[in-house]
Amino acid sequence: MTVLARFPREGRAELVSLQCDLCVPPVISCSTTAEMRELGWLLAGDGHPHDVCPWCDLSVPARERRSRQDPEPTTPDPALLPNLFVVGAAKAGSTSLHNYLALHPEISMSKDKEMRFFTDPDHLSWVGRYQASFAPGTTYRGESTPQYTKWPVFPGVVDRMADLVPDARLLYLVRDPVDRAIAEYLEEATWGVITEDIETALADADQPHNRILAPSRYATQLREIHRRFDPSQVLVIDLADLRDDAQRTMSRIFDFLGVPPIELDDEALRPRNSYGDKGALPGWYQALRRPALIRLAHKLPTGQLSRFRSFVSRRISKPVERPEPSAETVARLRELLAPEVAELRETTGLPLSGWFA
Repeated sequence: MTVLARFPREGRAELVSLQCDLCVPPVISCSTTAEMRELGWLLAGDGHPHDVCPWCDLSVPARERRSRQDPEPTTPDPALLPNLFVVGAAKAGSTSLHNYLALHPEISMSKDKEMRFFTDPDHLSWVGRYQASFAPGTTYRGESTPQYTKWPVFPGVVDRMADLVPDARLLYLVRDPVDRAIAEYLEEATWGVITEDIETALADADQPHNRILAPSRYATQLREIHRRFDPSQVLVIDLADLRDDAQRTMSRIFDFLGVPPIELDDEALRPRNSYGDKGALPGWYQALRRPALIRLAHKLPTGQLSRFRSFVSRRISKPVERPEPSAETVARLRELLAPEVAELRETTGLPLSGWFA
């Protein structure tokens, strides 16, 4: 089993950061054990051989469940390992940036956007599978995992990354921290990872491990990165700049990476994974997600399976209403985050002019 961290909470259920022992990339979550059980996790703490995420529970028969380790020990290869990372923040445009970067001929981005390799304390046991996810022969090989800047919820990332790829370049997307926190709550609630309302989820927002607000503490996350990476290796980008002038912002990023700029057309620069694309699946559909049916679906050719998933999502998902915390809660969050914003402005020189507007 792989418990990444535990966070006791006074008067409330303990939070547990956990990863699936089977899949690649590993599914990771920070929830209460009750939330995980309700979502479909099989937990080693309940007597199961592994911690198994809902997707692996549905798609991998029990007799075939094996840990994700390489068949044979593999030596990390600098020519295959990534040297470019979009490290966050969650709900700050990392999906769009991942796609924009992949359009450059000197940059190859991983097919699975979020590899979540460095959240795993046992990451070197599957380094062969990891480095096989990147196409060799380009100046940069990259991946985008927003959970890399969710310290201390997912601890140890920076040390593992610096030990293995010390010369890597890091891109860190940020946005208005309160808006970002609300967007992450919406995402987690949509998937059922969080079952409490937004006011309850933010009740202990002053705690560094609050699972919604921790990624909005940008200065804290940047300090953790700078502990092992020189500031010259890290570029911070305001999502507002990427949204309002994507071509200019991408040119700035390409300049940081030392590769020539390229022209990107309007379709290439269309935002991905934005609010409005989300939908909740009704209970009757969740009830149909039985192991035998999922395994049968997995026998479909990849293209047919992708089209089937898209059809289901379009036909039966429904829009999720964006939650709005109370004015008192918003004021408290802004007060808590004001020092973080001030430090980020001083460290990066970014104006961040639209924040808290």
